[in-house]
Amino acid sequence: MADEIATEIRIPIRFKKRPNAVAPDFRPGWKVSLLLLILQFGSRGGKSSLTRLHVLNWAVRSIRHQEELLTTIKSEAPLFSFNVRFEPAFSRAIDLAVAAALVTWVGGNRIELLAGGSEIARKLKKNSEVFLPELSFWESVGKTITEPQALRLAKGADIV
Repeated sequence: MADEIATEIRIPIRFKKRPNAVAPDFRPGWKVSLLLLILQFGSRGGKSSLTRLHVLNWAVRSIRHQEELLTTIKSEAPLFSFNVRFEPAFSRAIDLAVAAALVTWVGGNRIELLAGGSEIARKLKKNSEVFLPELSFWESVGKTITEPQALRLAKGADIV
């Protein structure tokens, strides 16, 4: 049957190898932008722990994750209902942002937004075409999630 179809098509078919598309989650520029926006609009004083950054990054990835986070924070669901994944691509984005002097490490486990990173975050917010759902989520919820809550979510157990 395939041979019959091939003989009916009289247009030469050419195949051209093209590069594979990279999902936005793995684009370093996209991840660095997410980091800057979390620090600027979802953190107090432009600082946050690595654990909290990963929790907010994971939560913003989908509506379902956002709902799970909110339900867990409000204690309407068991703690294990929200499973945080520490994403290696996000960790690499942090390293890139540090190398570009957009953020810096403070005290060994916290990351602080620098002036250049803050300026980029403000410009990203002014652009009405990018990061709209993420910004909405971080501005409404981000600053309310404390460091102990983030640690509790990441560990999946109560902190004593």
